[in-house]
Amino acid sequence: MSSNSPETDALLAELPEADAFSTEEFRAWRGLIRLRETAMRQIDRSLREAGELTLGDYGVLITLVGAPDLKLRMTDLGARRMVSPSGITRVVIDLEDRGLVRREQDPSDGRGSLAVLTRTGLEALRRAQVVHHRVVRETYLGRLTPRELARLAQLYEKAAPGVITFAVWPPASAGS
Repeated sequence: MSSNSPETDALLAELPEADAFSTEEFRAWRGLIRLRETAMRQIDRSLREAGELTLGDYGVLITLVGAPDLKLRMTDLGARRMVSPSGITRVVIDLEDRGLVRREQDPSDGRGSLAVLTRTGLEALRRAQVVHHRVVRETYLGRLTPRELARLAQLYEKAAPGVITFAVWPPASAGS
């Protein structure tokens, strides 16, 4: 039984959804989106309450800590964070103002610049990781058995080959 007005029902009948998801597809997609949004909002809220980093800040710092010599070209950092060039510049400038990163001229190309994780930034990241890991376990990982976690990783890899196994995501060719 519809809770819509007759006019709304008529409009929906006139313009039906094209190529609708099956029930299984819809549930899998909705679950992924809801889980991601719930976890990310709680992580961001908890990081902000801890008083130092936002989720966006954390993402930049965690990306830099995994880079050779704790530095990346700004364009590569933006690509790995899936953030526009102007967006990554804004985040890095804010982090630089707080002493968490510094920018250096790229010695291999004087036109580019590098974002470099500072000691202060690494210290802030390590404190934030305690919060991040706690919240991820509370909202997601801690609710699954080790076997379920392994199976979920297999399913992620099947759905998007390389998403688990590639050291860097997205792959360089994906951003081109």
